[in-house]
Amino acid sequence: MDTKELTPRFFDHADVRRDAVPASFRTWQNHARSLMEPLVALMEPGKAQLDIEGMASDHDANADRLEALARPFVLFCHWERSTKAYQDERDASLLAKSKAWFREALLIGSDPESDQFFGYSANFHQHSVEMGLLVIGLELSRDWLWDELSASERERILSWLESDVGNGHHWNNHMFFGIFVLEFLQREGRLREAYRGVVDRWFEELEGMYADEGWYMDGMNQAFDFYNAYAWHYYSMWWVALYGESDTGRCDRFKVRTRRFLQDYPAFFADSGEHPAFGRSIAYRFNATAPFGLAQAMGALPMEAAAARGLCQRSLEFFLSKPIAQSQGCLSLGWYDEFLPMVEVYSTGGSPYWAAKAFSPLLLSPDDPFWAEDEAGSEGGSARSAIALKAPCLIVRKADREVEIINAGSQIASTNTRFGPHKWGRLSYKSAWGFALAKDASLYPFDGGLTAQKRGSEIVYGRHYTAPFSIEEDRMGCLYSLGGKLEQFQVSVETRVWWKGNWQLIVHRAIAKDAATLRHGSYALPVSNDQEARLSESFPMVSASNGSQGVALYSLCGFGNASYDNRLKEADGPRRHIQTPFHATAILEAELGANETRDLALLHWAGTNEEEGQAWAVSSLSEGLWKLEHPLLGEWTVEDDSLPSVD
Repeated sequence: MDTKELTPRFFDHADVRRDAVPASFRTWQNHARSLMEPLVALMEPGKAQLDIEGMASDHDANADRLEALARPFVLFCHWERSTKAYQDERDASLLAKSKAWFREALLIGSDPESDQFFGYSANFHQHSVEMGLLVIGLELSRDWLWDELSASERERILSWLESDVGNGHHWNNHMFFGIFVLEFLQREGRLREAYRGVVDRWFEELEGMYADEGWYMDGMNQAFDFYNAYAWHYYSMWWVALYGESDTGRCDRFKVRTRRFLQDYPAFFADSGEHPAFGRSIAYRFNATAPFGLAQAMGALPMEAAAARGLCQRSLEFFLSKPIAQSQGCLSLGWYDEFLPMVEVYSTGGSPYWAAKAFSPLLLSPDDPFWAEDEAGSEGGSARSAIALKAPCLIVRKADREVEIINAGSQIASTNTRFGPHKWGRLSYKSAWGFALAKDASLYPFDGGLTAQKRGSEIVYGRHYTAPFSIEEDRMGCLYSLGGKLEQFQVSVETRVWWKGNWQLIVHRAIAKDAATLRHGSYALPVSNDQEARLSESFPMVSASNGSQGVALYSLCGFGNASYDNRLKEADGPRRHIQTPFHATAILEAELGANETRDLALLHWAGTNEEEGQAWAVSSLSEGLWKLEHPLLGEWTVEDDSLPSVD
């Protein structure tokens, strides 16, 4: 079979003149090379993995070893492909060493007789994930790796990949990995009629997870988060590019959905390039931009290509400007830096290289409009102040230069609570503010929403399952319960939220069946080593500032006192904030008796302008009509039949 016919056209950089390669393309090459250099330093002959420092996952040692091969391999393949258009004098030795090492590592890692053997895949084993990713790398590296292997060497790797045939895959985006393995086996002559039928069946399952507006529910996870970008719109575009000739109708559907998703998706990125830390696997960082390059290649980009490149570059360079390297110089597990406590138990040292997918733009020709220097043009949803997305139950809005996600509906599978339900369950999330972890596993963090604690119990409960009833560009309403089945403790909460500038107006109607303490926490204010937190508590107002950012809560009704959840010095216990060593969370508290129903209303601010953070004056809190006055923002009138009368 002529492999040239199998290679998507956007891989081919051969016809581009070296002197025509734009600076923007070379910038991305340089970033990719800088990420490869510490990995190349770890390449040892005779070993099938890179010994990247980091925690062990809850999979097994072989899974961690394969992860430390597959993910860096995909990063290398993106960079290597780009060097066919432009090669720096520093590249030759890195390319030669890397190609030789990856070739040997793949061969000995797939050899059952080798002491470096990865072991076979099995039902629901992590190998299925990494094998699916390896297939993308093998397709990218056909010209220098796969096609250069002997027939017996190819057979060895195919036999190893074949151990994934028939395996169970988690009922979520993981089913794509099984599809890629079967597609590759078929392409390489291991064709079975059953394989095509299984691929079609898995696609039926995957497409059944599509909600609307470009969003998929991530199957058994029951969540909507950045995996829509990390996985769904990345893998679907890869399948279209590599194997889509088998079903053009499915290709069209995938491209339409990716285009629809990317229509609004730019709104999730702040001007800085950061996106809010929301959902699981945020340690993948700039992987959040994974779909843009492939969407451009496949004609599914709904915005000006240069504007998309600007967004992707801001995201990439935002994180690269942070101390995200660990001691070996490799990508660390964390957000702004290495911070293992926030990381899920399925992660290991090689896990952050899932971010390799953000380098898909390097597969575009240097003369593609994506690399144009002029970033002017439509940026899709990012130009709107707020977008209400009914399918994922999220409202994303711009507040000054930052982005806030108002979380109208969160449903996290009970199997995922071990990853931290607070990663999906907070009332809202905001770029530049991040969030804090709880002091121990029995507690739900206080920041970013309402929590409940049964009188006399140590357990703190937050949101888990949420049913939204109003998702609009200027308001949100949802119903949920705070409590747990072991204590048979439950507080029903109806929450409504409005916003103006960097302020939120939040009204809870709480029904407590047992005596309970309810707390509403502000965002967790990040405080670095060179900042000093200024706290100000004068109920009904409680606030904190680090000199450049601030948070504040103002009680309108229902709360009795204020407090803080802080770590402001080393003696306060281990670090808990995902961005900085220290933090301060302002809290309003209410004590409810058994069988008590109470309205709790507050104003929540998180911003950088201290004048905007000043307290509001109440003009009227009459039933259905509330009027507030602010020295900077002026009048704020909210009309809603649900608003109670407050004396």
